[in-house]
Amino acid sequence: MRVADGIELVEGSRIGNAYLVVGEAGVLLVDTGMFGGAARILAAMSRLGRQPQDLRHIVLTHWHPDHMANAAALRRLTGARIAIHTLDAPALAGDGPVKGRRTMGLLLRLLRVAPLAADIMLGAGDRIDGLEVIHVPGHTAGSIALRRDDGVVFSGDALLGDRKGRLRPPDPRLTLDLNRATESAARLRALEPRVLLPGHGAPIGL
Repeated sequence: MRVADGIELVEGSRIGNAYLVVGEAGVLLVDTGMFGGAARILAAMSRLGRQPQDLRHIVLTHWHPDHMANAAALRRLTGARIAIHTLDAPALAGDGPVKGRRTMGLLLRLLRVAPLAADIMLGAGDRIDGLEVIHVPGHTAGSIALRRDDGVVFSGDALLGDRKGRLRPPDPRLTLDLNRATESAARLRALEPRVLLPGHGAPIGL
């Protein structure tokens, strides 16, 4: 489903949203949804007239499994490089203790999430395929949003939407630091995005 110029929401993604950003140099994927979605993402690319090898980058807004679960399979199938903020890269790779709420720890055990090493470490102010990286800590230490110059913002879980495209605040049950998450959400809103593409829920026109 087209949600902005050159941006497709992969329909049917499980739990988390996945977005394809189509550019002249290739395709970038923002998040991957829960396990089992790799074929769906590649099928969405095919409908856009793109081949698997056209996928250049997979940008993870944070390391949680409902955003990264298909990243390893897609890298294997396409050769795309996986990018994540440097503060979330250790958790993605399974290094050190996972800091988070009890619910997330249980989910990781149930899903048997395998460690994954990123190819690209991102930081605030970096740009990747025309998208600016904005560090929005709180949900996780290395949560990021991505802003395009035309006012489209991918918010990950720093700001959420409901099924009707209404804005929702961060979920405190799965948030590492609620105070920082609240500050990050306010910073994103202050950017006055034209379109907000959240990690969960319908796209929001602000």
